[in-house]
Amino acid sequence: MIELIGVPVGAKLKLQGGIVAEILECIDDEWVKIRLLESDRPGANPGDEELCHATDVIQVL
Repeated sequence: MIELIGVPVGAKLKLQGGIVAEILECIDDEWVKIRLLESDRPGANPGDEELCHATDVIQVL
């Protein structure tokens, strides 16, 4: 799990499932709202917005 405290809005994240996303909003220490930039997950399209938990984050890019 990656600590999301201090990761700024606009930062890019590499997530599980081959997803690269941009942080739109920090909800709290464990949740962020993201916009998908790249995704290998079926049904997930670039531009989609969703919530992401810190346990899904592999790396801050």
